[in-house]
Amino acid sequence: MLLLIGVISFGLAFIGSAVGLILGHLRLPLLIQYLGSAPAGAACNLLVSGVGAMSGTVRHMIGGRVSVSCLVLMGLPSVVGAALAAFLFTRHVSHIYAYFVIGVMLVISGINLLWKNDTDGPKGPAATPNVLLEILIGLGLGALAAVTGLMLGSLRLPMMIKWLRIDPRVAVGSNMAIGCMTALVAATTSFFSAENLEWGAIQQALLVLAPPTILGGYTGSWITGRLRKETVQTLAGWIIVVTGVLMTYESVREAARKPTAEVFDFMEEDDPMSADGDDD
Repeated sequence: MLLLIGVISFGLAFIGSAVGLILGHLRLPLLIQYLGSAPAGAACNLLVSGVGAMSGTVRHMIGGRVSVSCLVLMGLPSVVGAALAAFLFTRHVSHIYAYFVIGVMLVISGINLLWKNDTDGPKGPAATPNVLLEILIGLGLGALAAVTGLMLGSLRLPMMIKWLRIDPRVAVGSNMAIGCMTALVAATTSFFSAENLEWGAIQQALLVLAPPTILGGYTGSWITGRLRKETVQTLAGWIIVVTGVLMTYESVREAARKPTAEVFDFMEEDDPMSADGDDD
């Protein structure tokens, strides 16, 4: 199963890296099933996505497709949000409802990219960017990344293209760089704050999944510089829409299979020993 996840991870990283994504949402349920724990699966998925995004980021930086202003205004707050959420909230937030909300938002964002393909505007950031709004977006998406085990670059990318008016190719590279920073910090914090993790299984998963994901992220980012910016935006829109549909479907299916109590407290079923220490 782990080898199969590795093959899938390479394909996801290759396809997603072309538009600044790693598409770890399709890897996450497989990792949770393999590791038998939602916290371990989420943290491991973030780390795999982070190292895959790192290789793609290097390629995008070489191609001049990473914006320093985006890294400062959205990247640093995203890192802070990811660290705080991983430490405070990952054990108390239901990933089922989070995936549903995120899935719907992705569908809307993707359709917006496809419906209004206005890439003839300015290639750089707006002359007077809304700094406060960008910081809040970074904090919010960073926190969601830690809670869900996803980099959420598919939510960040449309904002960068539409709101910051960045060339889609530059937005792709910057988005991957921010996702890399966020994922690595969130994964590290989650590993330190989580309890009763099977470290042997996690290390084995990382050793098998990291190399193909790194290779996929690096080779896929090569495509971005050879596509027209209109093509990049259209491709990103379709991938984001499909991602949103799959996430929404998965959340609805999983919620239908679980009792209401388990939906609100999904972490307890992953750690049957957690209730032993609470006699209240």
